[in-house]
Amino acid sequence: MKSAVVAFDSTRGSSSLPIASLSRPKAAERIAAFDYLRVFVIFLVVVHHAVFAYCTGGEAAHGGSYTNGSAPVVDTVAWAGFNLIVQWNDGFFMPLMFLLAGLFVRPSLARKGLGRYLADRALRLGVPLLVGVATVIPLAYYATYLQAGGSGGFGAFWVHMVTRGPWPSGPLWFLGALLVFDLATVLVLQHVDLRRMTAAWDRLASGRQFLVFFALATLAYLPARVLIGGSFWLTAGPFGIQACRIGLYAFFFAAGAIVGADRVAALFDRHWLRWPLLAAVATALLVAADGQSLPDWLDGAVMVVFATAMAAGLLALAVRFGRRHTAIGDNLSANAYGIYVLHWPIVLWLQLALVLTPFGAVAKGLLAIVAGFGLSWLAAALLRAIPGVSRVL
Repeated sequence: MKSAVVAFDSTRGSSSLPIASLSRPKAAERIAAFDYLRVFVIFLVVVHHAVFAYCTGGEAAHGGSYTNGSAPVVDTVAWAGFNLIVQWNDGFFMPLMFLLAGLFVRPSLARKGLGRYLADRALRLGVPLLVGVATVIPLAYYATYLQAGGSGGFGAFWVHMVTRGPWPSGPLWFLGALLVFDLATVLVLQHVDLRRMTAAWDRLASGRQFLVFFALATLAYLPARVLIGGSFWLTAGPFGIQACRIGLYAFFFAAGAIVGADRVAALFDRHWLRWPLLAAVATALLVAADGQSLPDWLDGAVMVVFATAMAAGLLALAVRFGRRHTAIGDNLSANAYGIYVLHWPIVLWLQLALVLTPFGAVAKGLLAIVAGFGLSWLAAALLRAIPGVSRVL
């Protein structure tokens, strides 16, 4: 498994909405455990980006560029433990984000209807994506530009980025991919016999369900990983996605939409402890493979084992311990999307400010994590307090 710094750059029938009728819970019902798990995964996203600057082997952007470094901001101090954290996160958290996003597709369809659902997705994903790539992303990468020796003002930098490029999307690539997967999935599932699919799924024992999920995830990822490699990003203007993972992400999202939150909750409510134990074994496998020169097919296989096992383990823990609503949990859940959209410039500017401090790598990383998440939470809450913004963010 390759270590070092990860490159930067979630039926037919009588009903007019047949895929909506197959979800067991009532349309308005949500399971708090999955909302809280989404908060945890977004916290891991912030952690992931906050420690980028302090990984060993990092190389800062230079020559006035903002995309030729190993991370947007790179400090002079580093700690190898952060490399492991980045590697651990990178192996599972984005597939899990897509799966969680898919879990409530059918209840939402049942509540809103197809037309309103598609309009809502365009509003909730498309607007933050377009506004974000024009504001949040330039503001974030201006910090990189300054560390790389750039001397122009922000206005000139913004014009250069959006007219001449490069124009990266940063973490907002997730919104674009999710919008495409969401629209494609709900339209395709209108013509799929979901009753037969879910009935066949329900007849399987939990262990066989996991094996089917793992096998399909392998088919969705491994061929692309072998043919394309793991580092190529497919880009179009400011929009991009890691090419070899397109199938994996699409599969996780579609699997969440097809199986649904109710079935996932029922699955992991029984014999829950086996799944965190499986995740621990998969983590040990990932650590053992770290730094090894593995062929692409084996490196990819380790990643699929890890991604599927971690998804199962964290879903089981969420179902077991996250069902009770709490005030802080609900507040975080309401602001989680905003935290994701806004955290990138906050983290990068914190890292840039910390470059001049005398602290060690661990201290700087912890400060970037705590302050980055806290300030992103505050920014999301303040922004969502503006009338109308909470409809979008």
